[in-house]
Amino acid sequence: MAKLDIKYENWKNKLLDLGKRNKLLNYHDTSTSSIKIIEPSCFELYNKIVKNEETIIFPQNVFEDDDTDREYETDIVTNKSGTELTRILRNLRNKSKTALEEQGVNMLYLSFGFLNWTEAGHSKIEYSAPLVLVPVSITVESIISPFVIRLLEEEIILNPTLVYKLESEFGMTLPKFEEDDSLEDFFDLVQATVKNNGWKVVPNVSLSMLSFLKINMYEDLNKQKENILSNPIIRLIGGDTSSSLNFINNVDEYDFDKKDNPKNIFQIVDADSSQQEAIMLAKSGVSFVLQGPPGTGKSQTITNIIAESIANGKKVLFVSE
Repeated sequence: MAKLDIKYENWKNKLLDLGKRNKLLNYHDTSTSSIKIIEPSCFELYNKIVKNEETIIFPQNVFEDDDTDREYETDIVTNKSGTELTRILRNLRNKSKTALEEQGVNMLYLSFGFLNWTEAGHSKIEYSAPLVLVPVSITVESIISPFVIRLLEEEIILNPTLVYKLESEFGMTLPKFEEDDSLEDFFDLVQATVKNNGWKVVPNVSLSMLSFLKINMYEDLNKQKENILSNPIIRLIGGDTSSSLNFINNVDEYDFDKKDNPKNIFQIVDADSSQQEAIMLAKSGVSFVLQGPPGTGKSQTITNIIAESIANGKKVLFVSE
C-alpha cells in the first residue's frame, strides 16, 4: 500500500504546472496572443461585461491592407492598434473555437487584476499572475464587421493555479470571490492578505487564452483518493498484483450458438466469433483491452457492447479523442 501511495502522489504531481512557463503564474503580454485593455478601467469594464452583461466592441481596421486606420466607434482602448489588433483578435477567436470544438472547453478569458509576486525568500525577480478569470467569446458577423466580446454562461473563477501555489508554498489563503461582489473591494482584501510579503495587486485587464484543466484534475484526485485507490484496476496499474479482476476461463472454447439464446441478444450490428468473445467479456464485467488493426470491427464491437449494456439496464460512458 505504501508503494501505491507513492505512485498516487507522483500521478498527482505530474498534473501540476507550477513552472514559470505557466501563464497562470507568470503572465506576459505578448505581441501575438494577448491584448491589454487600457480603457475603460478594470472596474468599469468588469461592471460593463459581467454585471450589466454588455458586449465589448473592439476598434479595428476594416481591411488589413487599409492604411487609413478607419475604425468603428468604441470606448475600448487597447495596447494594440490597426491591423495588429485585428490579427490578434482573429487568432484568439480561431484558437478558442478550436479548443471548444475539439476539447469541449473554453480557454478564452478576460483576466481582471494581477498579483505581482516573488518567490519565497528575498528574491527580487517579480512575476505577475492573473486573479479573476472571466470566460468570454469572440464573434464577428462579417469580414467588414468589428470583433465583439460577450460573456459566456460559465463560472467566473479565481485563478486556481495561483490559489494552489499560495496555499501549498506560502500558507496563504486568498479571500473568496463571487461575481456579484465588488471587484475593487476584493482587490483590497487580496492586497491586505499579501501585504506582509511585499506583493502588489495591479488592476489591469488582459484578454488571452488560458488553460487550467490539470489543476482541476489534481483537486479531484485529492478529494477522491480513497475511492480511486480502492478501485481494482487502479491498483493493478499501480503494481498491486494482489488485486484481482473478474475473468472467464476457456473463453475461446465457448459455444455461442448452443449456449446463447437469441432472445437475450441485443446486438444491432453483425459480429464474428472474436467480437462475440469481447462482447461476452464486457457483459460479464471483465476489464480488458480490445486490440486489432484497422478494419477488424473494433467500432462495431463497441457499438454492440453499448447496445447490450443499455438493454441490461446499465449506463455507459463512452470516451473518445
